[in-house]
Amino acid sequence: MKNDRKPIPYFVVPAFAALCLAVMCTLPTAAQSRTTNGPQVLSNAVAHEPIHFDVSPPLSEMVAELPAQGGVHLMHPPLRPKLDKLRAAAGRGAPRVGAAPEPALGPLISATIGLSFEGAGNTSVLNCPSVVGFGVAPPDTNAAVGDTQVVEWVNLCYAIFDKSTGAPIAGPFSGNNFWKGFGGVCETTNDGDIIIQWDKMNHRWLASQLVYTAGSNSCIAVSQTADATGSYFRYQFPQPGLIPDYPKWGLTPSVYYQTQNIFSGSGFIGVNVCGYDATKMLTGSKKAQQVCILDNSNGTLFDDSMLPADLDSDPKKVKSGPEVLLGSIDNFLPGDTHVYEYVFTVNFKKPSKSTLAGVNGSLPISVPGFNLAICRKGGPRPTDCVEQPPPGDLLDTLGDRLMYRLARFDDGTNQHFLVTHSVNNTTAVGARWYEFRAPSGSTSLSLFQSGDTPDDGEFRWMGSVAYDKAGDIALGYSRSSAAAGDFPSIYFAGQTAGDPLGTTETEALIKQGSGSQIDTDDRWGDYSSMALDGADGCTFWYAQEYYPANGDFAWATWLASLKFPNCM
Repeated sequence: MKNDRKPIPYFVVPAFAALCLAVMCTLPTAAQSRTTNGPQVLSNAVAHEPIHFDVSPPLSEMVAELPAQGGVHLMHPPLRPKLDKLRAAAGRGAPRVGAAPEPALGPLISATIGLSFEGAGNTSVLNCPSVVGFGVAPPDTNAAVGDTQVVEWVNLCYAIFDKSTGAPIAGPFSGNNFWKGFGGVCETTNDGDIIIQWDKMNHRWLASQLVYTAGSNSCIAVSQTADATGSYFRYQFPQPGLIPDYPKWGLTPSVYYQTQNIFSGSGFIGVNVCGYDATKMLTGSKKAQQVCILDNSNGTLFDDSMLPADLDSDPKKVKSGPEVLLGSIDNFLPGDTHVYEYVFTVNFKKPSKSTLAGVNGSLPISVPGFNLAICRKGGPRPTDCVEQPPPGDLLDTLGDRLMYRLARFDDGTNQHFLVTHSVNNTTAVGARWYEFRAPSGSTSLSLFQSGDTPDDGEFRWMGSVAYDKAGDIALGYSRSSAAAGDFPSIYFAGQTAGDPLGTTETEALIKQGSGSQIDTDDRWGDYSSMALDGADGCTFWYAQEYYPANGDFAWATWLASLKFPNCM
């Protein structure tokens, strides 16, 4: 098995290393980026119609052929736009928080767990290797919840569950089964960087993954109905550069937004911010447009790793308008006192009128000071900080970016934007979360509150956060330490509406891990997902990974529903 452990064949590892090392851009100073002269704006939009489009048969009828079995493969690690700066900061030692206040901790989290069950994995339960042909790591766990179903997609397979019972309905399927019979690279490749989303406004599923071979492409499938096993409108759109990396999505009633860091042979070249004409995609129009702006920060390469806002609330209360994005927290290492906002205005009738404001960090939002979760502990990456019980390796925090999703809830008066990332505290790594607010219809965000998990020697990372209609906040993450038996496990915390601002209630366990990860390139994952059920606006669904026993490439996943008692 050891001899079979190699990267997925369509990536060349030395090329990736060269790309990362080649990022030698000159970065602006804090004074330059935090301009008081108004936001900088780009208007270099390009528009494309699909390279290819069709309508699929029902997924339930597309029986996949079983592949030949063998080996395990590492998914490529997310490329770091500021790798040199991360390494330099880590080389100075593990920076610890200074300016941030002590975490405001509350009583035991009042939300309770409803359904709790095993997801897809590299284990005997919903076994991904059986349909992919080999094991992969990490899983990049994400899930979405529809009217009656939950879909979980991990590298490189997905499964469908009954929302009321948790029972499997269909799957696991190889990820590119969404494009079976489509032809071309979307059908023949299964490259990962996967996202499954539920369009709460239109009651449809959106599935997307990237293709890096034979040109860079986004493969997108939009369901014709609320049934995830039914037929899909399928699209292939181009992406610039050699490698479009770390794609993230935010859905609104009429526009689907996608971002990805773009790398070429010379390194990081910017963020591609795209809007897709959801109105046309939902009707199966082969003329549905993709309008994108490649943001190179006016030459500074300040901007990176943006998250588009993903709408969770009742569309009848939502005022249409430009899209808000947040990102770029990795410029002033070891830390910063800002999160950076961007505003994307897309125009499908006249794409040249589309604009991206906030370029070059020119829309900063002040937050309590933080130091990113980077360290000097001997792993291959400066973010390899998380400790596990022996014989576990140090794990990657992915601490140079905000974590998926940027959840947006519009209550008709105010918009609430929730997001989290990993930070160093005085003893280990914690999950920092923010609630930003803006009046409905406005894009002028300001910090309403922020909170941190306890500073108690435990490592908490790979979080995801969301907000329900009662004003409760649910935060999920992995937790671990080097103490015997303290294996990476799945926890949730958060805040009940009415708690003092900045309070993070005491965490509760979702699933206890029973093993440490070893010999898997320190790759725990690239994201997890906290999804809000649009049917009631109250029930959260969290999907995350764990290990049933010590091992390599032997991850499993778990899904759980959570609900606060005051949300009706």
